[in-house]
Amino acid sequence: MNQKQTETDVIIIGGGQAALSTAYFLKRKKIPFIILDEQNQAGGAWLHTWESLRLFSPNTWSSLSGWMMPITEQTYPTRNEVIQYLSAYEQRYQFPIVRPVHVDRVESNGKYLDVYAGEKFW
Repeated sequence: MNQKQTETDVIIIGGGQAALSTAYFLKRKKIPFIILDEQNQAGGAWLHTWESLRLFSPNTWSSLSGWMMPITEQTYPTRNEVIQYLSAYEQRYQFPIVRPVHVDRVESNGKYLDVYAGEKFW
């Protein structure tokens, strides 16, 4: 197997809301990280939900760290509005995201962890 190794302090697996919020704080603290996301685009699990799905809370209560979710016509943002916000959030902070990447496994290697995804490992 042809393996390319990249080292970083933190690897976030998945690119949903929790990953983006974590990335925001890592970037603020200048801690090197990378996000490995299996999706082709921003949106996390929202990409796989019903078109009719809405947030269960108003956008003012659903913002990610550092940037308020824009006001929408409806009190509860639609699926597509959430996906647009997550995409804009990624762009705003220029997070290092690699996609699409399927993580195969994570193995302990002494005091470090190796993350295997396809032919690469981090």
